[in-house]
Amino acid sequence: MPNYKLTLPNVHFHKDWKTRVKTWFDQPARKTRRKQNRIKKAIKVAPRPASGSLRPIVHCQTQRYNMRIKSGRGFTHRELKMAGISRHQAMGIGIAVDKRRKNRSAQTLKENVERLREYKDKLILFPRRRKNPNKQDSKRELQKQAKQVKTYMKVRYPERVIETRVIPQELRERDLAKERRDKIQKTKERLIKIRQGKKK
Repeated sequence: MPNYKLTLPNVHFHKDWKTRVKTWFDQPARKTRRKQNRIKKAIKVAPRPASGSLRPIVHCQTQRYNMRIKSGRGFTHRELKMAGISRHQAMGIGIAVDKRRKNRSAQTLKENVERLREYKDKLILFPRRRKNPNKQDSKRELQKQAKQVKTYMKVRYPERVIETRVIPQELRERDLAKERRDKIQKTKERLIKIRQGKKK
């Protein structure tokens, strides 16, 4: 039986939703346009990597996600100093710099310094002026070998290694269920004495 105390349903189905609904039929065209723009940008920045500047390894925020790693905004001044790279030089050779980030973990600091050193070893520097190159610039042979890449030195989450071991004979012989029951019983007896004392 229906409850007659409640109000009667009075729903309005003729709201002319066609005038308010949003559509995006340009999605396939937009996808093509984005792809063309990426190609144009890659040609413009060549032979530099198409993915952009080098980013540091950082841990995610909050206690829930801090075991995960991702690419950060930029390297700190301390990391650059330890790797032997100046701030101004870093921005010129494709390294992102973040002046607000701080190093609170020695492990992350070490990882990022190693990352910068690895990048520095792989780096091929082209001269700004071909007629009078600097000492830091790479040799002509290395410059000819340079190829553009989409992504490089990706931040990859380390694979978890699950260790397995054989259960020893001592543990097999033990009755763990009985031990658990005895422990619960002891706890109950202890709590009964405390509760009886509180009632008095």
